[in-house]
Amino acid sequence: MKLNKKSSKWFGVLAVVLLAGLETSPSFALFDRGGIIGVGTRAMGLSGAFVAVADDPSAAYWNPAGLAQLEQPELLGMFGSYLNDKDRNLYFSFHYPLSNGIHLALSTNNLFYTDISGAHEDQYTGSVAIPLDVISGKRLLLGANFRYLLADPGNGIGIIQGAGVDLGFLFRQPFKDNTEFKAGLTLTDLSTAVRYDNSGIEQPVPSVLTAGVAYLFDPYTLVTVDVPWTLSDDSLFGGEDVRFRGGMEHWFFDGRLGLRAGFISFLSLAGEFSLGASYRMESWAIDYAYSNHPDLGNGHRLSASYFFGSETPGKVEPKPFIVRSFVGDEKIYLKWEIPEGSQADGYLVYIKSDEDKDFFRAKQELLQTKYCLLRKAKNGVRYHIIIRSVVGGQEKYSCNEWVTTPQPMSAEAKRYYSEAVGFFNQKNLSTALYSARKAEELDANNYEIKDLLEKLETSHHEGLVPEENNGGN
Repeated sequence: MKLNKKSSKWFGVLAVVLLAGLETSPSFALFDRGGIIGVGTRAMGLSGAFVAVADDPSAAYWNPAGLAQLEQPELLGMFGSYLNDKDRNLYFSFHYPLSNGIHLALSTNNLFYTDISGAHEDQYTGSVAIPLDVISGKRLLLGANFRYLLADPGNGIGIIQGAGVDLGFLFRQPFKDNTEFKAGLTLTDLSTAVRYDNSGIEQPVPSVLTAGVAYLFDPYTLVTVDVPWTLSDDSLFGGEDVRFRGGMEHWFFDGRLGLRAGFISFLSLAGEFSLGASYRMESWAIDYAYSNHPDLGNGHRLSASYFFGSETPGKVEPKPFIVRSFVGDEKIYLKWEIPEGSQADGYLVYIKSDEDKDFFRAKQELLQTKYCLLRKAKNGVRYHIIIRSVVGGQEKYSCNEWVTTPQPMSAEAKRYYSEAVGFFNQKNLSTALYSARKAEELDANNYEIKDLLEKLETSHHEGLVPEENNGGN
């Protein structure tokens, strides 16, 4: 059966109709991006709000730039059942990082319709991602997809083929308290068209511009939001095709068990909620996602991942948190923690002033404590500090850069501090504590004041740095 021009255009429109929530019959769902049909079990547990997260191999679908975040080869396989089992989906993605910073991935996405004999859609994708040097610290990532599309809608309509290109960016901004802000931008179907073999007609697939943001409150807690916009002059889409995808996630038991929930809105239908869970071990993980729509029915996704390496995505890394920083007269005191359940051999402290070009090691020895006191710093000079965890004899995890400026205690605070020291030496601890807290109100970031308060508030009177460790450069 041949398609006339009008029919061909209608089938092209169906390529994105499901995403807009305007049509529930089989459509070329692989040609649209997200909505009910979206891949990656963790991603869909977040209702597809994954453009700014993109930290597993399904990033090849959501934002290829995210592949540059992955540190070792990973394989992901997923089975999905959607729309009360009217659609079934198989998805595989394999990511491999090269030594020169280039990340490659291959993925296949196959969708089958259970109520139409022989109907299927196939997508084969090659992806590449690299960090861009225009921003230091590999904080700006670029990725691209090159896709081959093949569909047989069944019922004698014939074969539909096409090729597409996607482009993605990802920006990461860590903060000194070890939180992180991430922003992603993807332009999918940058140049995509499908050809109907029976009629020879080509139909462009509208591009979709998606902006996403994510915020990591700590290594365990994530909130993420995406807003996709279909770029089309067609009155069916033009200017109104803005939707919302959002989700949140938290990991328990030292990053072993993850739970998440999400919501996606549609143009003309009610929104859909999703729930998801993950369990991760050293070299493998399983993920499940459930979605329910009052009109379109239930969806289930189950996936398994294998990590080719000793590191485990989802396992908490011993990345230092700098939780306290105090300064004094030519002194800088630092204290940090690492996430619960993680371990490190020790820590190295690197420092540079605004006057220096490069960081240098402030303490040559490997620190076994999670605190240190640096001496002989110049008052009034800004110092940049990085603490690195050593794991397996290698420097692996760094805290976010910390900036501080040493300076002497203020004159008014010093009066109360001197009083507190005198009362402390007389063993009049309650009066000493009162004077020390008055000094703290006047100079809250001073090391000597904090050290005295620590001695007054603890029974063993060790202070911030116990006497046997009270050294430093």
